Amino acid sequence: MNLDNVFYFKNIVDTYYPDEDRPPVDIQQVVSVVKRDIQKLSDADFIEVIISCFIPDLYSGMGKCEKLFTKLTELMVGEWWRRLGGSYHLPTKKSGTEDVELIYGNTSIVCDAKVFRLGRSQKAPNVKDFLKLASVRLWIDNLKKNYLSKGTHQTIIGGLVTYSSLHEWESDSEVYEECTNHSTPVVMLPYEVLSLLLEYKERFNITDLLKLWDYENNAVTTSRQKASYWAYITRFICNLISISENEYADEMKEYHRRILEAASEYRNIVQTTVDSVRVDIETELHKYSTLERLRAYALAEIERRDNATALDYLKHIDDFRSYKDQD
Repeated sequence: MNLDNVFYFKNIVDTYYPDEDRPPVDIQQVVSVVKRDIQKLSDADFIEVIISCFIPDLYSGMGKCEKLFTKLTELMVGEWWRRLGGSYHLPTKKSGTEDVELIYGNTSIVCDAKVFRLGRSQKAPNVKDFLKLASVRLWIDNLKKNYLSKGTHQTIIGGLVTYSSLHEWESDSEVYEECTNHSTPVVMLPYEVLSLLLEYKERFNITDLLKLWDYENNAVTTSRQKASYWAYITRFICNLISISENEYADEMKEYHRRILEAASEYRNIVQTTVDSVRVDIETELHKYSTLERLRAYALAEIERRDNATALDYLKHIDDFRSYKDQD
């Protein structure tokens, strides 16, 4: 894989934020620049960008880097839809709105573009963090109201959740029940399936793809069973792009191999940081020529680690809890 594609968004974010101390950038301005540049990628390169989409583990949680990376992920999903033949809208107002509106003529889908760290502490996200049907219904209602206020008729057929399959549930889960709900059809598709659809885009049109959300006529069974959900998705996509289920399985196997290759490159970044810190520690330890000096250093470092919260409290008490008339 081309590492420029694997780290496409990371390289952009790191250019704007060489460190987290930099002032916040204008995210919409960055998105506008990247929107032009990403269209220049071939479909093959863009597919590598899609399947390699992970938040770098060393970005601070909810920090400036993560926020920009997340927004670029939303742009990525919109660009995928544009390459299929549709258009998209990225709302700037986040409260009560979808991440991306995928548009084809008078039909829209509200999309939640998920991106996770590889090093998160659990295999799959909490279901409520992954999908809330109430939120999807709110997005649909708000979008309908927005179109009505403009005097435009737009049909919003349901929701789409995009994500990395390295963060999918191992077995049956409530998430599959939520994603087979007939009243609010929400399809969940991992990034390799988006890539497969892009790879075979010449074999179908979006009008046919939109039928994936027609749970009623497709007799989709509401169920917690992972196998049931994927049987429906696999069968539909195979029919859509005219391949057999064996060919589909081979395609997925190859995509998964490439995803693991990308994950390995992300892992190397973390390992390099660990190795670098270890070298720094060894260099620091060489400064202590006697056991007593080394013991004092170790005591100070361990106390700084284990008493971090209490030491902060003491500092705040000393800094703020006084009266001027008692100085």
